Amino acid sequence: MITNFLQSLVAITGNPKALMHYTRYDEEIVQRYGIELQGWSYEKLVNPSTLSSSLPPLKVLHDALVKGTCKFAKLSAAEKKAREAAYMAKIASGEVGPRKRKQRSDVGSRKRKRARKDDSTNKSDNEIDGDSDDDNEEGPSHTPKSREHIEDSDAM
Repeated sequence: MITNFLQSLVAITGNPKALMHYTRYDEEIVQRYGIELQGWSYEKLVNPSTLSSSLPPLKVLHDALVKGTCKFAKLSAAEKKAREAAYMAKIASGEVGPRKRKQRSDVGSRKRKRARKDDSTNKSDNEIDGDSDDDNEEGPSHTPKSREHIEDSDAM
């Protein structure tokens, strides 16, 4: 039953990773996907695992899911706009708060790493390459010898 419920959510949204959000239903389902759950047999939309274990109301919900009277339906553009306006009004009145991230457990205890000051980072690119402004126009004062020249002088 739950599998069919989630499969119908995935089918109508077109998102294979779609999940049902009972606590943030308006934000995560209605606003994000433009769909609504119709035919829910309980007064309030809550996770079925938190419902009472009284059998008659659960049987009514089960039958509605099996028969298809409890299902997801696409909202028209006008309906979606009206639902969005109602949701924004709830946020403005403070009835619904904006979603907040959970605070990290190590807040305040983490130290920032400082960038290590290296001599080469303080020099300009020209100084690193040996082409500083202090050099004369003739070129660098030290010219490296080629490997072949060194081998030839060792052979002598």
